[in-house]
Amino acid sequence: MNQKSTTSTPLARLQRSTLNRLPDNLRLPRYDIDELGKGILHFGCGAFHRAHQAMATQRAIEAEGREGLRWGIASASMVRPNTPEALRPQQGLYSLVERSAERDHIEIIGALSEVIHAPSDEQGMAARLAEPETRIATLTITDRGYFLDPSTHRLDSQNEQIQADVGAERPATAIGSIVRGLQLTRDAGHTPPVIICCDNLTSNGRTLRQAVLDFAGLEDDSLVDWIERNVQFPNTMVDRIAPSITDKDIEAIDSLLGVHDAAPVVSEPFFDWVIEDFDGPRPKWEEAGARFVSDVEPFEIAKLRLLNGTHMLLAYIGALAGYNTIAESIGDPLIKRLTERFMRSEQGPTVPMSRLHRDQYIGNLLERFENPAIHHEVGRVGRNGSLKLATRLLEPMRYNLAERRDTPCTILAIAAWIRWFALLDKSGTAVRIDDPNKETIYNLCRVTRENPLLRAEVFLEYDEVFGEELPRQDKVLNELARAINNLHRYDLNEVMAATLDETILGKHYPDLLDS
Repeated sequence: MNQKSTTSTPLARLQRSTLNRLPDNLRLPRYDIDELGKGILHFGCGAFHRAHQAMATQRAIEAEGREGLRWGIASASMVRPNTPEALRPQQGLYSLVERSAERDHIEIIGALSEVIHAPSDEQGMAARLAEPETRIATLTITDRGYFLDPSTHRLDSQNEQIQADVGAERPATAIGSIVRGLQLTRDAGHTPPVIICCDNLTSNGRTLRQAVLDFAGLEDDSLVDWIERNVQFPNTMVDRIAPSITDKDIEAIDSLLGVHDAAPVVSEPFFDWVIEDFDGPRPKWEEAGARFVSDVEPFEIAKLRLLNGTHMLLAYIGALAGYNTIAESIGDPLIKRLTERFMRSEQGPTVPMSRLHRDQYIGNLLERFENPAIHHEVGRVGRNGSLKLATRLLEPMRYNLAERRDTPCTILAIAAWIRWFALLDKSGTAVRIDDPNKETIYNLCRVTRENPLLRAEVFLEYDEVFGEELPRQDKVLNELARAINNLHRYDLNEVMAATLDETILGKHYPDLLDS
């Protein structure tokens, strides 16, 4: 992450003593950074957390004045030391660059009162969570960090890392650390913190609560009862695109700042955060645009299906078309027509909001996808697909099938995901894909060779991803086999056009179930 200056005199590092060297048009923290407390403990000090929650917390601290200083964030990287090593010399300061097609807006974020590398932290995450000062714990650890069984959405208690944490004094996983921290909190007689999941999981607060209870049940039934009675896990919906940073980004940002920032983050201007109301003290996150509501579910479903689900389609089909970013994918007129059909005719009817609000939301999303300043890589968006497919594509497809609505775009997106694993590079090696179940999926592709019907059958029976049988399973099987076959035999543009009924490809293709 560190970037050396190309000038003869190295740039000074971004830190509190160099804030006065920054250009006058930059927005700086409007509070005394030296006085920050540690009222929030965060698991997962990645780009999204720093572009989203940390920015919102900065606004909340500013709004509360001196009282707001209690809401400083002790933010922990759960695995790699890169981010803490970059941020510690900067005393937790970093630049947030909001990018639109028109301009960049830069703000210095100072809400991180401490940056932690959890594996090497002397105190440990469990002990930190049990500190009386910790009033809120938040998480952005991605789907993989919760160790959920994809078919049940409950804790996979047989996972090796979970098993290693059972009974451990210093658990390594976030789930184990939370349970141990709550045990310490109970034993000390303290009020437990509110625990807020900020990852894209269905009913994320409820899902996290169940995973915590499942882990606690492996150790202490009395702790399960205490957590059920005393700990709040509100549901949330978070939304802001924060792509990976590059060395070129760091160079450009350094030149704008006049100092070296080794850990900047980039985001789109859009921000949204919907939080289920909870009891107890909390930051004034509303100052950044967050909303506290009684029911998060409508917002969550809209986001998971219309944004995250569409991202999957754009990533898998865009990658097959040779595009590197979401903006490049949606810039292809044929992919854009496919995307709009998918959003309006397939995902849209499954979202519990009025047609007017849904159309407005879809229009807003299309504009965001097209933002050329946001280089959201299709490989990054499409990673861990085996964990995401169920909530983002399969659940809405089940709903549509039950309502007897066709789902050709969803079928094509699933076939494109399978095609990712079936492809080989020029040396005959499987294309590199980031997915926890990739070896199993590679093997499914190998054993089915290029037999489309067999491949469709085998994947639909892969319970860890597809779960119980779909409504109208025979119809889905035939359509998925046809899509797999078409992606193998025909040009991608022809396949997309046929899906949109713009060509006759596939219309006269024989029913594979009858062949």
